[in-house]
Amino acid sequence: MSENYRALYRKWRPMTFDDVVGQRHITDTLKHEIAIGRIGHAYLFCGTRGTGKTTTAKIFSRAVNCDKSNGGEPCNQCETCRGITDGRILDVYEMDAASNNGVDNIRDLRDEVAYSPVGCKYKVYIIDEAHMLTNQAFNALLKTLEEPPEHALFILATTEPQKIPQTILSRCQRYDFKRIGTDDIAARLKKVARAEEINATEDAIELIAELGDGSMRDSLSILERCASFGGDELRTDNVTDIVGTVDAAALFEISDCIADGNVSGAVQRLDALLNMGKDVLNFFEECIEHFRSLLLCRECENPESVLEKSSSAIDKYKECAKKYTATQLIYSITVLSEYHSRAKTMAAQNIAAEVAVIKMCNPSYSSDVDALCARIEKLEQKLKGVSVTSQPAKSVAANQSEVQKPAGDTPPWDDETDDRDVHNKTDKNETQVSNNSVINNINDSDSVLKIEDTGGGRWELWPEALEAIKNNSKKLYMYLYKSEVEQNGDCIDVEVALKNVFEKVSTANGLEYLSNLFSEIAGKPMRARVFLKGERPGAEQSDKVSIMDIVKKKEQYGDIINIKGE
Repeated sequence: MSENYRALYRKWRPMTFDDVVGQRHITDTLKHEIAIGRIGHAYLFCGTRGTGKTTTAKIFSRAVNCDKSNGGEPCNQCETCRGITDGRILDVYEMDAASNNGVDNIRDLRDEVAYSPVGCKYKVYIIDEAHMLTNQAFNALLKTLEEPPEHALFILATTEPQKIPQTILSRCQRYDFKRIGTDDIAARLKKVARAEEINATEDAIELIAELGDGSMRDSLSILERCASFGGDELRTDNVTDIVGTVDAAALFEISDCIADGNVSGAVQRLDALLNMGKDVLNFFEECIEHFRSLLLCRECENPESVLEKSSSAIDKYKECAKKYTATQLIYSITVLSEYHSRAKTMAAQNIAAEVAVIKMCNPSYSSDVDALCARIEKLEQKLKGVSVTSQPAKSVAANQSEVQKPAGDTPPWDDETDDRDVHNKTDKNETQVSNNSVINNINDSDSVLKIEDTGGGRWELWPEALEAIKNNSKKLYMYLYKSEVEQNGDCIDVEVALKNVFEKVSTANGLEYLSNLFSEIAGKPMRARVFLKGERPGAEQSDKVSIMDIVKKKEQYGDIINIKGE
């Protein structure tokens, strides 16, 4: 390498406020202060790495001392500006607090402040990584910051302002540098690539801008590394190979397979990715970020303001997000986070990645509430495409039976086993209750008993629970809406009339779902128990009809019931 070669981030460091990318809210303010002569004595520049804190401090040090300043900008041509840039003028002093954080270093600085500048109007002290100073060093600096000489100006730069004592913060003008947007970084990278004769595709530039993670310095360093690969043109696959990140195209392919429930396709693409040498933990982190982007694109009206991605990339995320519901995306992020933690302690980390992908493809392998919700929403998505009116000769039940669902992808009460007797009995009861012409005149108490109480039993929160069940699963609601419900301590006992309904609802998954639902409704831990009617311990068996039963039916159904003798 040539002796005169300089890294791109040093060679292309901004020399004026206007060259600083993405920080106009700060640079315009500083330029105005200099132009009107209202210059403070202490400044605090905060922000993440590579956002221009130290660069802005150096520009500011030249601008306040420039002999030919124009509108607050340094001319960079006068003797003072060139002397500060070359390091010949010692009135601008830059100190790295990470390696000079002791009280003795600050005492030496404090002693030098008393001397007047030699070749400038101001002596400027730039303290980088100021949060690394010790408490004793901050205490030694405190008095100088409070009452500095008129010729002294302090600029503290830090990535962690929360570690700086409040007494120091209160004596500084604070400026927060925000993360640089992807579009701003990409525009700067294109300018640098043209000037440095780096032939790169637009997609490659945008990918480098995203990998910079809001840091212009990091983005320039990545561009410099990728430009050394020696090809005729820098493309996205070159960038991913050199940097070692997961290709976005591969993540979209995997997420498409997960949305379709294609386990084989998702695992094959994952193994192909890992066989190329991609780090498993890196895959988890980028996959979590990928699904987070999908979630924001699906739920936010303006994801561009949140995601640090190019407009073309956001369009791809929006298109892919249409294949998911919010619950499914949240479930996927939960699974990835869980197995990311597990992979850190595993010898074969690829197994954790494979298990995570399989569980994301098929939520039925998990009994978590998030998994159940994801499965229910997936079923509802499929049912939305079924048209009842397009086939008037068929019933709703017949149409639903024709919907093909993958095995193991449905809750225990939504599988497609033979439910004809349940449908027949329910349809018959519904006809009896809803048809006013049939029940217009009921003249004896035996007829009154044929009208079942749809409200449930003695647990006062049962109507709320029933409404939640109805929103999640219409079939489960059909099974339970005529059940008798009673609270016994922390147990909610549910009695169902039909044996095949009991067999479906009383499974482990069914009881866990109901227990979680009842606990959420009640605001405290509750446990669900399901019994076949008449088999609950202590259940009262009585066929006798009391006058209160008749009155209750009268109150419930109003004028559609005529009690004999009225």
